[in-house]
Amino acid sequence: MNRNAWRAAIGVVSIAAIATTGWSLYAVARHYDAPKGIAGAAVAVFDGAAYACLHLASEASAAGRSAVGARLSALAMAAVSVYLNVTHADLIGGGLAAALLFSVPTLALLAVSELSWAGPRAEARAKLGERPFRLPAFGGWAWLLAPVRAGRGVKARAVDHIEHAGQPPGQHLDKSWTATDRLREHFSTMDPAEAIRIAHESQPALPPAELAALLVTYGVIVDAVQVALVLHQAPAKVTVERGPDSSGQGPDSPPPVDPRIALARADMLSGQRPEGITEAVRELVKRGIKDKAAVVSITRDVLGPDTNPDSVRRTLTREIERAADAAPAEEERREGFYP
Repeated sequence: MNRNAWRAAIGVVSIAAIATTGWSLYAVARHYDAPKGIAGAAVAVFDGAAYACLHLASEASAAGRSAVGARLSALAMAAVSVYLNVTHADLIGGGLAAALLFSVPTLALLAVSELSWAGPRAEARAKLGERPFRLPAFGGWAWLLAPVRAGRGVKARAVDHIEHAGQPPGQHLDKSWTATDRLREHFSTMDPAEAIRIAHESQPALPPAELAALLVTYGVIVDAVQVALVLHQAPAKVTVERGPDSSGQGPDSPPPVDPRIALARADMLSGQRPEGITEAVRELVKRGIKDKAAVVSITRDVLGPDTNPDSVRRTLTREIERAADAAPAEEERREGFYP
């Protein structure tokens, strides 16, 4: 439908609604012995005020301003008009059919006007840089098979929209997303074999084990054997030279790296992120990670660089004590001391 046809349709609906409602209101006024002039004035007041409110609401929507006041006023006038139309139907004994015949034109005009404001208002908001919240398109199967995770995803999207409302599009991404975050998102959606080849081309000297550890930090969960299979290599043999001490490490060798740290970092960054320091630290303690430096580093990567390291350390101490206090009770429960 072109613009002229749309305007013609709106004009027909407006004239029909005003005429039908005006005649019904005039009949009600005359029933109460109002003079013809007063009855005509009542029609002008109701129809004129309702039409003026619709016009003001349309203008406000096109300008991107709030049209709540005008829309509520139009709704109130329409409600009073419908009530009088139903009264008219009762006066002539027309029943439900007459009530619908007299009141539906007013409701139709209000509904068409309400729907017509959506397009101009959306265009005006887009020009002003506003981003209306839209539900993510997960699809029916996602909601059916994983409703809890889908709900969490919608909540995370809504919280992000609220926190960054009023900012120009894309601005908040530059502040909260680092280059590592963007690369992690890119690699996590890529075919693992392709990610392995790209990483190998950028770091050809790295053995499969170190290349796998590097990919894990970017959200690609692979091991040394899988890397070797993709690159048609054999996993590098590890030779341990034991020093004079019984630990197998020389005096100058660095401490071994706990593989759980890299795995926990990748899991927490690629999955549903915790909402606070306590939740993040508690998750790391459950994974057996209690090193303060590692916990502080992972927590700040997950929650942002503004996270207070001292708060993380205090929370870690508290969670370790909490886990230690809960361990005897859990052990006694397993041995049958508690039901």
